[in-house]
Amino acid sequence: MDTSEPGSAAEEEEEKVTEPRPRTRSNPEGAEDRALSAQASVGNRSEGEGEAASADDSPQGTAVPDGTAWPGPVSPTEVQVKTPRVNCPEKVIICLDLAEEMALPKLESFNGSKTNALNISQKMIEMFVRTKHKIDKCHEFALVVVNNDATWLSGFTSDPREVCSCLYDLETVVCKSFSI
Repeated sequence: MDTSEPGSAAEEEEEKVTEPRPRTRSNPEGAEDRALSAQASVGNRSEGEGEAASADDSPQGTAVPDGTAWPGPVSPTEVQVKTPRVNCPEKVIICLDLAEEMALPKLESFNGSKTNALNISQKMIEMFVRTKHKIDKCHEFALVVVNNDATWLSGFTSDPREVCSCLYDLETVVCKSFSI
């Protein structure tokens, strides 16, 4: 037998609904206020946009309990650089020093084997070139080596195998002087 009043269920629901908290330092964006509407707007933003990217949602000059004000928007005299949202073809010049110190076995790996800086540099450059090539096949790479003078070893190419073949043919040189 139900003895509850007909209006009590509605009153309980009203008690569950909390009032939105004001924007404070501990709750700058009104997180509880956005929790309910966040699910509806998940797919509405394009890549790279969000709360941090939209300046119209930020509080401007809102006073907080201790009397200080929130910082306003960026001044119009400050320069802002916008990066493109697409991959642009890049021309990357890789410069490698072939001094004799690069061949000294002074670097030790986790298993105790010693290697030199030239071998590590070659492997690192190969990983970089192959990864950049996977991101965008239009990226071009050139290899410059420095020993007694600076020399273009390979011109700009988008073929990572060509850059890597030039890279692994390198040997260090005893250098007495250097001139650009």
